[in-house]
Amino acid sequence: MNELLVTALILPFLGKYRKPATLMAFLFAVYLSLVEGYYLATFFFILSIVLMGISRWEPAKYPLLFLAMFDLIGLVNSQNLLELFLYFELAIYASYFLIFGKENLRALFRYFIVNSIGSAFMIFAIALTFVTSGSLNYLTNPALVFFVLGLLIKLGMAPFQDWLVEIYHKVSLSLILFFSVVLTEVAPLALLMVVDRPVKALELLALFSMLLANLLALAEKDLIRLLALIDASNLAFDLLAISIATAASRVAAIYMMFSHVLAMALAFSVIVLSGSKRISRLYIPPALTAPFFAAFFILSGLPPFHLFPAKVVLFSAVFDATQGTSYLLLFNLLLNAMVALRVMAAAKTGKTKKAIPLSFTVLVWSLVLISLILGLFPNFFFQLSASQLAYLGGPHLGFSESLIPSIPASFGQTLTGLISR
Repeated sequence: MNELLVTALILPFLGKYRKPATLMAFLFAVYLSLVEGYYLATFFFILSIVLMGISRWEPAKYPLLFLAMFDLIGLVNSQNLLELFLYFELAIYASYFLIFGKENLRALFRYFIVNSIGSAFMIFAIALTFVTSGSLNYLTNPALVFFVLGLLIKLGMAPFQDWLVEIYHKVSLSLILFFSVVLTEVAPLALLMVVDRPVKALELLALFSMLLANLLALAEKDLIRLLALIDASNLAFDLLAISIATAASRVAAIYMMFSHVLAMALAFSVIVLSGSKRISRLYIPPALTAPFFAAFFILSGLPPFHLFPAKVVLFSAVFDATQGTSYLLLFNLLLNAMVALRVMAAAKTGKTKKAIPLSFTVLVWSLVLISLILGLFPNFFFQLSASQLAYLGGPHLGFSESLIPSIPASFGQTLTGLISR
């Protein structure tokens, strides 16, 4: 991490060479994370390289992307609550400058206000913990709810997603992907570090949020807002797995986060590239027809794509912990599938000849192929997710080695166990 910090501090001073230098910095970061076996970081560093490849930003913004990613990866290696909070705030501040522009001032101001409210909840939780326990290594029960609520407000969980929708309407596809598949997926990993015991209040909050997001998405007509609601429901699925706080549910949470990154990157890409704004006027260019239907078939959670085994792992982990909650989860998974099927039913193909740049065509087809491979061979993804739990947090925050024996060895073992029950 020290080498990456030095790199992050040097990049802004490289003038017109900032973009190639940032690319080299990310390649260096990929190498370091591979050497250390920190594949979670590798995944997001590679994703950042992809974002750089499709972006057309001012050169000064590329070091900010590296700084944001450095802070987000630092966040999941935090040694205490204050360090975790500071890393997350630094990533948020870097994102302010990434979206800065005259046409985005209203959205940026709203983003700042909402994040300030979330920060206030998190600071209050940390202060409450310190006053009651004298420690910054874990959150007491009342403080835990405030901390998680603050984090979820900052990430756009339903019903707090409107500020995020406004940003999506104003910025380029590469920045949409940064917010939807990087910022809102890496940051929830912090919850794995602070939620080390079952918390019924968080479980109920997750169920309420996913139900609200799914019901709103079923009635939503604006496509970007609809995708933001799907993203919010995904975040609620992650929170539910984390709030159960078993070894299997923690693996399920990471598995779902990985899976949502790929699914939402594909869904946002095909919708933004199509140029469609409303579900009633959803016209898909010929070059995007197959990736479009694949994207929303993936979001429906049906086989053979990668989100199906991810949702099986999630349901199995929740079913093991509390059967009543698993039935509510199953109902929400069905609603989630109905939202995706609704979008597919509304699509009209062959009515637009819009040209799609080659780089974006390669991107969407690559995501479809990766999803299919991971859906057909889920064990790699499953074992990768399980292996990364040990990298979350320092000696006080994060994963306990005693949980390892209770983690299923493979996706096949999880599926077999679920069927036998």
